[in-house]
Amino acid sequence: MNLKNKKVLIIGVASKRSIAASIAQVFSQNGAEIALTYQNEKLQSRVEGIADELEGEILIHPCDLAKDKDISDLKEFIKDKWSSIDIIIHSAAFAPRELLNGDFVDNITREGFQIAHDISSYSFTALAKAAKPFLNDGSALLTLSYLGAVQTMPNYNVMGLAKASLEANT
Repeated sequence: MNLKNKKVLIIGVASKRSIAASIAQVFSQNGAEIALTYQNEKLQSRVEGIADELEGEILIHPCDLAKDKDISDLKEFIKDKWSSIDIIIHSAAFAPRELLNGDFVDNITREGFQIAHDISSYSFTALAKAAKPFLNDGSALLTLSYLGAVQTMPNYNVMGLAKASLEANT
């Protein structure tokens, strides 16, 4: 795979074992220029450690997907550094922990439902909207789903609905 000179933004690197970290590693090894984001200070050092293991200069920028300003700031950062982009990888998903155990109906809350859909689905479209003006011809926007979007999985609960929303969104 030749990704030389391809500019790739990867959202959702949380640890060295995350799918997003593996994608960053493979893309980097194949010549891509990489930008990574982190949600908060707690994750910043983890993402910086992952960046240190990648090839080339790696851009790193904060972006809490629950905040429109962070998405806008990320857009300006990418435009300033690269002026255009080829690939966006959206590997972000979240639901409050208490919604991922036990009985779905007993544990669901309006706020938890909204959070799961906001971070796991809406954020993909928000990123696409922000990047649309500077996407290169033939660019790709990729996101990650899970079997729980199409069938019931134990304790996946609200995330199944959020991933189904993401798939329809895509």
